[in-house]
Amino acid sequence: MATYETSKSATYGTSVGAGVHRQLVTDTAIVAITTAMIDNANDDVGLLYVPAGAVIVSATLSGTDMDTGSAALLWDVGDASDEDRIFAASTVGQTGSTATNAIAYAGHLYKYSTRTQLRAYVNTAAATAAAGTLKFSVSYFVDPEYSTTALTAA
Repeated sequence: MATYETSKSATYGTSVGAGVHRQLVTDTAIVAITTAMIDNANDDVGLLYVPAGAVIVSATLSGTDMDTGSAALLWDVGDASDEDRIFAASTVGQTGSTATNAIAYAGHLYKYSTRTQLRAYVNTAAATAAAGTLKFSVSYFVDPEYSTTALTAA
């Protein structure tokens, strides 16, 4: 397993500010992917950090065609606790596509209690790896008092 970092995901990387109370904030990462980064399952690359209290509203993942063989490449996006919290087994990068509405159930309205690094993980290695580009954006709001507990009818 190889681990890669970008300037936004390194420990000194900065997070986009929290904005005002419940203001929607979007951060992005565009990563140049080498063939070495996608030739083994469980390789991963840091994307960006979200601040403490960030509540994930939506995310988008897109990639160029990085698997010119039998299109086996699958991506997960998540964090160190749950590799596929935001995207699970996404096919972006097989033929060049975008995934927006496929955000995982576990990631929608998930609240991070601490500053957290989001990462892209190779779920399944490319059959025939080709260099390409992976793009990721995440939208969130910050509310320290936001509760993820389901409401009940009165």
